[in-house]
Amino acid sequence: MGWTNLERNGTFGMNAFESRSRTLPHRRLLGGLSLSAVGLAALVGCGDLSEFVKPITPAEISGEWHATDLVLTNANDPTESFDAITAGLSLFLRFSFDGEYQQIIQTPGEDDDVEVGIYEIQGDFIQVQLISAPADTIHFAYEFQTSKTAFSLTLLSDDLEYDFDGDGTEVPALLFAIVIR
Repeated sequence: MGWTNLERNGTFGMNAFESRSRTLPHRRLLGGLSLSAVGLAALVGCGDLSEFVKPITPAEISGEWHATDLVLTNANDPTESFDAITAGLSLFLRFSFDGEYQQIIQTPGEDDDVEVGIYEIQGDFIQVQLISAPADTIHFAYEFQTSKTAFSLTLLSDDLEYDFDGDGTEVPALLFAIVIR
């Protein structure tokens, strides 16, 4: 049985998929990811993601994904957010059928930030454990959509932190990302 984020830590509910809000709360940027640029919107409401989403399988999400939206929002101040795509960052994710996970963050003029780990689909969440931070596990609530020409995956998390004002102090952040394949 999968946990909802509300059951796991009481922070955010799943009506965000219904409202498509661009302001979500987060805490750790894509888990260990020094993603120096991502913003999110404040999620409202609570409920069980299963009300909105059919569970996915590794076969459905296997492949390479590219972020079209990537926003981090300060969980303590929903008016403060960072839009990584607008700032010029690129995010690529790879989910393998056998549970391997890779994320690549590209920042103009810098070396790629590459993280690898393992993922597991647990009910309403995709759980990712990065090899570089084995004690940290990130849970992404998701919505998977298909069309005749594309697949999209909306990811939400409050397991991230981000330094919004550049003072070296990371604060809890919410992640809102849409990746396409």
